[in-house]
Amino acid sequence: MFQEYYTAVLTEVHSNERLKAVTNFQHLSDPILKERALKKWIFIEAVNAYLAKNGENRRGYVEFIYDALEQMKPLEVHRDLDCYKALISIFPKGMMIPQNVWQHAFSHYPKQQDCMVEILEQLEHFGVIPDTKVQDAIEEIFGTMNNPMRKYRRIYYMTRKFQNRNPYKLPYDLPVDPIQLAVLALRKMAVDLENELKVWKVSRDENSKEKLFIASAQSPLQREMIHTHPESKPIYVEGGYRVWLRDIPQTFFVMRTDTDPSIFVRPTEEEELENLFDFDTIFDSEKPKQLALKPNVHQQEEGTILGMCITETSCKDSLISWIRCLQEANPRLESIPIVFSLATPSNQALVLRSEGMQPSQQSTNSPDPS
Repeated sequence: MFQEYYTAVLTEVHSNERLKAVTNFQHLSDPILKERALKKWIFIEAVNAYLAKNGENRRGYVEFIYDALEQMKPLEVHRDLDCYKALISIFPKGMMIPQNVWQHAFSHYPKQQDCMVEILEQLEHFGVIPDTKVQDAIEEIFGTMNNPMRKYRRIYYMTRKFQNRNPYKLPYDLPVDPIQLAVLALRKMAVDLENELKVWKVSRDENSKEKLFIASAQSPLQREMIHTHPESKPIYVEGGYRVWLRDIPQTFFVMRTDTDPSIFVRPTEEEELENLFDFDTIFDSEKPKQLALKPNVHQQEEGTILGMCITETSCKDSLISWIRCLQEANPRLESIPIVFSLATPSNQALVLRSEGMQPSQQSTNSPDPS
Protein backbone atom coordinates (compact mmCIF):
# COMPACT_ATOMS: atom_id res chain seq x y z
CA MET A 1 0.00 0.00 0.00
CA PHE A 2 2.73 2.47 0.94
CA GLN A 3 4.77 1.47 -2.12
CA GLU A 4 1.98 2.70 -4.41
CA TYR A 5 2.05 6.21 -2.93
CA TYR A 6 5.85 6.27 -2.90
CA THR A 7 6.01 5.23 -6.56
CA ALA A 8 3.42 7.86 -7.49
CA VAL A 9 5.40 10.65 -5.82
CA LEU A 10 8.65 9.38 -7.35
CA THR A 11 7.10 9.34 -10.83
CA GLU A 12 5.83 12.87 -10.34
CA VAL A 13 9.29 14.04 -9.28
CA HIS A 14 10.88 12.54 -12.39
CA SER A 15 8.23 13.95 -14.72
CA ASN A 16 7.80 17.46 -13.28
CA GLU A 17 10.67 19.87 -13.84
CA ARG A 18 9.49 22.20 -11.08
CA LEU A 19 9.60 19.41 -8.52
CA LYS A 20 13.06 18.46 -9.76
CA ALA A 21 14.25 21.99 -9.04
CA VAL A 22 12.70 21.86 -5.56
CA THR A 23 14.21 18.49 -4.66
CA ASN A 24 17.71 19.00 -6.04
CA PHE A 25 18.97 20.14 -2.61
CA GLN A 26 21.61 22.46 -4.01
CA HIS A 27 23.13 23.04 -0.57
CA LEU A 28 24.36 19.42 -0.50
CA SER A 29 27.57 18.84 -2.43
CA ASP A 30 27.80 15.06 -2.12
CA PRO A 31 25.53 13.14 -4.54
CA ILE A 32 24.90 10.39 -1.97
CA LEU A 33 23.67 12.94 0.57
CA LYS A 34 21.44 14.44 -2.11
CA GLU A 35 19.97 11.02 -2.81
CA ARG A 36 19.28 10.43 0.89
CA ALA A 37 17.62 13.83 1.25
CA LEU A 38 15.50 13.12 -1.83
CA LYS A 39 14.38 9.76 -0.42
CA LYS A 40 13.41 11.41 2.86
CA TRP A 41 11.45 14.10 1.03
CA ILE A 42 9.63 11.54 -1.12
CA PHE A 43 8.83 9.40 1.96
CA ILE A 44 7.20 12.32 3.76
CA GLU A 45 5.39 13.39 0.57
CA ALA A 46 4.02 9.85 0.18
CA VAL A 47 2.57 10.06 3.71
CA ASN A 48 1.09 13.48 2.93
CA ALA A 49 -0.41 12.13 -0.30
CA TYR A 50 -2.08 9.32 1.65
CA LEU A 51 -3.54 11.82 4.15
CA ALA A 52 -4.76 14.10 1.37
CA LYS A 53 -6.48 11.25 -0.46
CA ASN A 54 -8.14 9.54 2.50
CA GLY A 55 -9.08 12.59 4.57
CA GLU A 56 -10.55 11.93 8.01
CA ASN A 57 -11.65 8.36 7.25
CA ARG A 58 -8.10 7.02 6.70
CA ARG A 59 -9.26 3.54 5.89
CA GLY A 60 -6.50 0.95 6.27
CA TYR A 61 -4.02 3.33 7.86
CA VAL A 62 -2.66 0.65 10.24
CA GLU A 63 -1.69 -1.56 7.29
CA PHE A 64 -0.25 1.50 5.57
CA ILE A 65 1.98 2.23 8.56
CA TYR A 66 3.19 -1.38 8.82
CA ASP A 67 4.06 -1.36 5.12
CA ALA A 68 5.89 1.95 5.51
CA LEU A 69 7.92 0.60 8.45
CA GLU A 70 9.14 -2.29 6.31
CA GLN A 71 10.19 0.10 3.55
CA MET A 72 12.12 2.51 5.77
CA LYS A 73 15.42 0.63 5.86
CA PRO A 74 15.59 -0.06 2.08
CA LEU A 75 14.88 3.65 1.54
CA GLU A 76 17.60 4.60 4.08
CA VAL A 77 15.27 6.72 6.23
CA HIS A 78 15.19 4.32 9.21
CA ARG A 79 17.37 6.68 11.32
CA ASP A 80 15.41 9.85 10.59
CA LEU A 81 13.10 11.08 13.35
CA ASP A 82 11.05 13.27 10.99
CA CYS A 83 9.95 10.19 9.03
CA TYR A 84 8.74 8.50 12.22
CA LYS A 85 6.86 11.67 13.17
CA ALA A 86 5.20 11.60 9.74
CA LEU A 87 3.94 8.07 10.40
CA ILE A 88 2.69 9.05 13.87
CA SER A 89 0.75 11.94 12.33
CA ILE A 90 -1.40 9.44 10.42
CA PHE A 91 -3.21 8.34 13.59
CA PRO A 92 -6.49 10.23 14.13
CA LYS A 93 -6.38 12.45 17.19
CA GLY A 94 -8.91 12.45 20.03
CA MET A 95 -11.15 9.52 19.11
CA MET A 96 -8.96 6.81 20.75
CA ILE A 97 -8.55 8.47 24.16
CA PRO A 98 -10.26 6.37 26.92
CA GLN A 99 -13.34 8.03 28.40
CA ASN A 100 -14.17 5.74 31.33
CA VAL A 101 -12.60 3.25 33.71
CA TRP A 102 -13.51 0.22 31.59
CA GLN A 103 -11.74 1.61 28.55
CA HIS A 104 -8.71 2.29 30.75
CA ALA A 105 -8.78 -1.25 32.19
CA PHE A 106 -9.09 -2.97 28.81
CA SER A 107 -6.70 -1.80 26.14
CA HIS A 108 -8.69 0.77 24.16
CA TYR A 109 -8.14 0.30 20.40
CA PRO A 110 -5.53 -2.47 20.91
CA LYS A 111 -4.67 -2.83 17.23
CA GLN A 112 -3.78 0.85 16.94
CA GLN A 113 -1.82 0.79 20.22
CA ASP A 114 0.20 -2.20 19.03
CA CYS A 115 0.95 -0.33 15.80
CA MET A 116 2.24 2.68 17.74
CA VAL A 117 4.36 0.42 19.94
CA GLU A 118 5.82 -1.14 16.77
CA ILE A 119 6.84 2.32 15.55
CA LEU A 120 8.54 3.05 18.86
CA GLU A 121 10.30 -0.34 18.91
CA GLN A 122 11.77 0.20 15.44
CA LEU A 123 12.76 3.71 16.43
CA GLU A 124 14.55 2.29 19.49
CA HIS A 125 16.18 -0.53 17.52
CA PHE A 126 17.95 1.88 15.17
CA GLY A 127 19.11 4.18 17.96
CA VAL A 128 16.83 7.11 17.23
CA ILE A 129 16.13 9.24 20.32
CA PRO A 130 12.55 10.58 20.42
CA ASP A 131 11.86 14.13 21.52
CA THR A 132 9.03 15.66 23.51
CA LYS A 133 6.99 16.28 20.34
CA VAL A 134 6.58 12.50 20.02
CA GLN A 135 5.23 12.42 23.58
CA ASP A 136 2.78 15.23 22.80
CA ALA A 137 1.57 13.37 19.69
CA ILE A 138 1.00 10.12 21.64
CA GLU A 139 -0.89 12.04 24.32
CA GLU A 140 -3.15 13.63 21.70
CA ILE A 141 -3.86 10.24 20.12
CA PHE A 142 -4.15 7.79 23.04
CA GLY A 143 -4.00 9.87 26.20
CA THR A 144 -1.51 9.52 29.06
CA MET A 145 -2.11 6.02 30.49
CA ASN A 146 -1.56 3.43 27.75
CA ASN A 147 1.03 1.05 26.34
CA PRO A 148 2.56 3.47 23.77
CA MET A 149 3.12 6.12 26.45
CA ARG A 150 4.80 3.61 28.77
CA LYS A 151 7.00 2.46 25.91
CA TYR A 152 7.94 6.03 25.04
CA ARG A 153 8.87 6.88 28.64
CA ARG A 154 11.12 3.82 28.91
CA ILE A 155 12.87 4.65 25.64
CA TYR A 156 13.28 8.31 26.56
CA TYR A 157 14.70 7.47 29.99
CA MET A 158 17.17 4.78 28.90
CA THR A 159 18.43 6.43 25.69
CA ARG A 160 19.06 9.74 27.42
CA LYS A 161 20.87 7.90 30.20
CA PHE A 162 23.29 5.98 27.96
CA GLN A 163 23.66 8.13 24.87
CA ASN A 164 26.98 9.65 26.08
CA ARG A 165 28.39 6.63 27.94
CA ASN A 166 30.12 5.05 24.94
CA PRO A 167 33.84 6.03 24.97
CA TYR A 168 34.04 5.30 21.23
CA LYS A 169 30.95 7.25 20.27
CA LEU A 170 30.30 7.60 16.55
CA PRO A 171 28.65 10.61 14.93
CA TYR A 172 24.91 10.31 14.54
CA ASP A 173 25.17 10.53 10.74
CA LEU A 174 28.14 8.51 9.55
CA PRO A 175 30.21 10.15 6.80
CA VAL A 176 29.95 8.95 3.23
CA ASP A 177 33.64 9.38 2.41
CA PRO A 178 35.43 5.99 2.78
CA ILE A 179 38.57 7.74 4.06
CA GLN A 180 36.66 9.28 6.95
CA LEU A 181 35.06 5.92 7.72
CA ALA A 182 38.50 4.25 7.79
CA VAL A 183 39.85 6.93 10.14
CA LEU A 184 36.85 6.49 12.46
CA ALA A 185 37.39 2.72 12.56
CA LEU A 186 41.12 3.02 13.31
CA ARG A 187 40.52 5.62 15.99
CA LYS A 188 37.96 3.30 17.57
CA MET A 189 40.38 0.33 17.65
CA ALA A 190 43.60 2.14 18.62
CA VAL A 191 44.01 2.05 22.42
CA ASP A 192 47.22 4.09 22.62
CA LEU A 193 46.48 7.76 23.35
CA GLU A 194 49.62 8.75 21.40
CA ASN A 195 48.39 6.94 18.33
CA GLU A 196 48.98 8.78 15.04
CA LEU A 197 46.66 8.40 12.05
CA LYS A 198 48.03 8.96 8.55
CA VAL A 199 46.41 8.68 5.14
CA TRP A 200 48.46 8.10 1.99
CA LYS A 201 47.34 8.27 -1.62
CA VAL A 202 49.07 5.72 -3.86
CA SER A 203 48.64 4.79 -7.52
CA ARG A 204 47.04 1.53 -8.50
CA ASP A 205 49.95 0.81 -10.87
CA GLU A 206 52.69 2.71 -12.68
CA ASN A 207 50.53 3.63 -15.67
CA SER A 208 47.36 4.46 -13.74
CA LYS A 209 46.45 7.98 -12.62
CA GLU A 210 43.85 6.72 -10.16
CA LYS A 211 44.80 7.27 -6.52
CA LEU A 212 43.87 4.76 -3.81
CA PHE A 213 43.97 5.59 -0.11
CA ILE A 214 45.79 3.77 2.70
CA ALA A 215 44.82 4.74 6.26
CA SER A 216 47.39 3.73 8.87
CA ALA A 217 47.52 3.86 12.67
CA GLN A 218 50.84 3.68 14.52
CA SER A 219 52.16 5.19 17.75
CA PRO A 220 55.71 6.28 18.67
CA LEU A 221 55.93 3.29 21.04
CA GLN A 222 55.22 0.92 18.17
CA ARG A 223 57.90 2.57 16.04
CA GLU A 224 60.35 2.16 18.91
CA MET A 225 59.52 -1.55 19.16
CA ILE A 226 60.14 -1.91 15.41
CA HIS A 227 63.51 -0.17 15.84
CA THR A 228 64.57 -2.70 18.53
CA HIS A 229 63.11 -5.71 16.72
CA PRO A 230 65.79 -8.30 15.77
CA GLU A 231 66.37 -8.82 12.06
CA SER A 232 66.28 -12.60 12.42
CA LYS A 233 62.63 -12.68 13.49
CA PRO A 234 59.91 -11.99 10.92
CA ILE A 235 57.04 -9.55 11.21
CA TYR A 236 53.58 -10.76 10.19
CA VAL A 237 50.86 -8.85 8.37
CA GLU A 238 47.55 -10.58 8.99
CA GLY A 239 43.95 -9.97 7.98
CA GLY A 240 41.57 -9.04 6.81
CA TYR A 241 39.55 -8.73 9.93
CA ARG A 242 36.23 -6.94 10.09
CA VAL A 243 35.05 -4.12 12.34
CA TRP A 244 31.60 -2.58 12.19
CA LEU A 245 30.63 1.07 12.33
CA ARG A 246 26.97 0.42 13.06
CA ASP A 247 25.87 -1.33 9.85
CA ILE A 248 28.93 -0.37 7.75
CA PRO A 249 31.77 -2.95 7.75
CA GLN A 250 35.44 -2.04 7.49
CA THR A 251 38.23 -4.51 6.68
CA PHE A 252 41.48 -3.89 8.54
CA PHE A 253 44.91 -5.53 8.70
CA VAL A 254 47.34 -5.91 11.58
CA MET A 255 51.14 -5.94 11.63
CA ARG A 256 52.40 -7.99 14.56
CA THR A 257 55.29 -10.04 15.94
CA ASP A 258 55.42 -13.12 18.11
CA THR A 259 54.78 -12.92 21.83
CA ASP A 260 57.72 -11.92 24.00
CA PRO A 261 58.50 -15.05 26.09
CA SER A 262 60.09 -12.97 28.85
CA ILE A 263 56.76 -11.23 29.53
CA PHE A 264 54.17 -13.92 28.85
CA VAL A 265 55.34 -17.27 30.25
CA ARG A 266 53.17 -20.09 28.99
CA PRO A 267 53.26 -23.46 30.75
CA THR A 268 54.15 -26.53 28.74
CA GLU A 269 51.76 -29.42 28.24
CA GLU A 270 53.53 -31.46 30.90
CA GLU A 271 53.22 -28.63 33.43
CA GLU A 272 49.53 -28.23 32.63
CA LEU A 273 48.92 -31.94 33.22
CA GLU A 274 50.85 -31.86 36.51
CA ASN A 275 48.88 -28.84 37.78
CA LEU A 276 45.55 -30.10 36.51
CA PHE A 277 44.09 -30.60 39.98
CA ASP A 278 46.19 -27.98 41.77
CA PHE A 279 43.58 -25.28 42.40
CA ASP A 280 44.22 -21.93 44.05
CA THR A 281 41.60 -20.60 46.42
CA ILE A 282 40.96 -17.12 47.76
CA PHE A 283 42.60 -18.17 51.03
CA ASP A 284 45.95 -18.93 49.38
CA SER A 285 48.55 -16.22 49.78
CA GLU A 286 49.46 -14.56 46.50
CA LYS A 287 53.22 -14.14 46.55
CA PRO A 288 55.06 -13.34 43.34
CA LYS A 289 57.56 -16.03 42.47
CA GLN A 290 59.76 -13.72 40.37
CA LEU A 291 59.94 -10.21 39.00
CA ALA A 292 58.19 -9.75 35.67
CA LEU A 293 58.11 -6.92 33.20
CA LYS A 294 54.77 -5.19 32.83
CA PRO A 295 53.52 -5.40 29.23
CA ASN A 296 52.47 -2.25 27.44
CA VAL A 297 49.14 -1.80 25.69
CA HIS A 298 50.46 -3.27 22.43
CA GLN A 299 51.94 -6.44 23.92
CA GLN A 300 49.23 -9.09 24.06
CA GLU A 301 49.32 -12.82 24.65
CA GLU A 302 48.57 -13.44 20.96
CA GLY A 303 51.40 -11.17 19.81
CA THR A 304 52.76 -7.64 19.82
CA ILE A 305 50.81 -5.24 17.62
CA LEU A 306 53.07 -2.92 15.59
CA GLY A 307 50.48 -1.18 13.41
CA MET A 308 47.07 -1.32 11.78
CA CYS A 309 45.76 -0.18 8.43
CA ILE A 310 42.66 -0.01 6.25
CA THR A 311 43.16 0.10 2.50
CA GLU A 312 40.69 0.95 -0.21
CA THR A 313 41.06 -2.36 -2.09
CA SER A 314 42.12 -4.69 0.80
CA CYS A 315 44.44 -6.54 -1.58
CA LYS A 316 48.06 -7.73 -1.29
CA ASP A 317 49.45 -4.96 -3.48
CA SER A 318 47.93 -2.28 -1.27
CA LEU A 319 49.51 -3.86 1.82
CA ILE A 320 52.91 -3.89 0.13
CA SER A 321 52.40 -0.19 -0.58
CA TRP A 322 51.51 0.29 3.11
CA ILE A 323 54.83 -1.27 4.17
CA ARG A 324 56.69 0.99 1.75
CA CYS A 325 54.96 4.02 3.23
CA LEU A 326 55.83 2.87 6.76
CA GLN A 327 59.51 2.59 5.82
CA GLU A 328 59.76 6.39 5.78
CA ALA A 329 59.33 6.50 9.58
CA ASN A 330 60.52 2.91 10.17
CA PRO A 331 63.67 2.39 8.05
CA ARG A 332 64.44 -0.83 9.90
CA LEU A 333 61.55 -2.53 8.07
CA GLU A 334 63.80 -2.73 5.00
CA SER A 335 66.01 -5.32 6.70
CA ILE A 336 63.31 -7.31 8.53
CA PRO A 337 61.53 -10.15 6.68
CA ILE A 338 57.78 -9.53 6.49
CA VAL A 339 55.32 -12.39 6.06
CA PHE A 340 51.90 -11.62 4.58
CA SER A 341 49.42 -14.19 5.87
CA LEU A 342 46.09 -13.08 4.45
CA ALA A 343 42.63 -14.61 4.37
CA THR A 344 42.61 -15.00 0.60
CA PRO A 345 41.05 -17.73 -1.58
CA SER A 346 44.50 -18.81 -2.79
CA ASN A 347 45.57 -19.65 0.80
CA GLN A 348 49.06 -18.31 0.18
CA ALA A 349 51.43 -16.27 2.33
CA LEU A 350 53.53 -13.46 0.88
CA VAL A 351 57.08 -12.95 2.14
CA LEU A 352 58.49 -9.45 1.62
CA ARG A 353 62.27 -9.35 1.48
CA SER A 354 64.57 -6.38 1.42
CA GLU A 355 66.04 -7.07 -2.06
CA GLY A 356 64.09 -4.53 -4.07
CA MET A 357 60.99 -5.17 -1.95
CA GLN A 358 59.87 -7.94 -4.30
CA PRO A 359 57.25 -10.29 -2.84
CA SER A 360 57.60 -14.04 -3.03
CA GLN A 361 54.88 -16.60 -2.34
CA GLN A 362 55.09 -19.26 0.32
CA SER A 363 52.66 -21.72 1.80
CA THR A 364 50.82 -20.60 4.92
CA ASN A 365 51.66 -23.88 6.60
CA SER A 366 55.31 -22.78 6.90
CA PRO A 367 55.33 -18.98 7.07
CA ASP A 368 58.95 -18.65 8.28
CA PRO A 369 60.86 -17.02 5.38
CA SER A 370 64.14 -18.59 6.41
